[in-house]
Amino acid sequence: MAAMDTTIAKDCAILGYRDVLVSQDESDASVHALVYADMLCSAFGGHLTGLMFGLVPFYPMSAANARVPEAWIHAQRQASEEAEQSERRIKAIYGKLASRNELRRVDAFEQEAGQICARHARCADLTVLGWSRDGGTDLERAVFVSCLFESGRPLLVVPAAYAFRGLPQRALVAWDGSRESSRALHEALPILRQTRLTRFVAVDPDDSADSGSLDPTAEIARHLSRHEIAVETRRAHSRGRDVATALAEEADHFGASLLVLGGYGHLRATEWILGDTTRGALALARTPMLFAN
Repeated sequence: MAAMDTTIAKDCAILGYRDVLVSQDESDASVHALVYADMLCSAFGGHLTGLMFGLVPFYPMSAANARVPEAWIHAQRQASEEAEQSERRIKAIYGKLASRNELRRVDAFEQEAGQICARHARCADLTVLGWSRDGGTDLERAVFVSCLFESGRPLLVVPAAYAFRGLPQRALVAWDGSRESSRALHEALPILRQTRLTRFVAVDPDDSADSGSLDPTAEIARHLSRHEIAVETRRAHSRGRDVATALAEEADHFGASLLVLGGYGHLRATEWILGDTTRGALALARTPMLFAN
């Protein structure tokens, strides 16, 4: 896996993602995301850390049934052997990467994987997650929710179907002036600095502000221009479509190779529920998407 052009790498490494975490397994989506993460680390002079899980079979213990059945002991032993074999195969892939890297393995119940990944993500600049076709797997969705809402770090989702040829040249930023969209934008700055063009799109913008107020889209464009990022703005109308569909169509028409979005959700009891636009964007995932909350 070839390293990026040295001129690009030198420019990008000044300020970029120097510590990247990848949620790793052997699925096509995860290996595809690994190649993307390796490209980023090569460009930014970063270190890549893979986090894989040896999933432990779950057995509900109770005071009334404290004796562990032999079948579960056998299943646990088999799962451990499979995890060791998987780890060896993944390490062989990591040995061919262009970037400096390491692979960590954590044995855990599947229900714990998301929160464990979020804890590791807090000590990284960016987490990269592969996204399988048909809305992602249960594990991918768990990792996404936990990392988005509990890590405090940005999350880059790479769809399995996306064919990339290099760093993004055109980026589309979904802008509504919210805290979440501002966080996503600023977490994406290392990538945006090397794009040829970044477009801000406001879907159904609220024009009810006082006439003396600043146009938020124009103001954020001026802000980005001070970072020497080529920017244009656009106001789009949903016209009966949901916002996620409108953004996906805008990205297609613009030829975007990165979509930057605020990640929205709310806590219900002890479970995070994704907002409609965030959930819709994942369902339509065709382009790498950088989220932050």
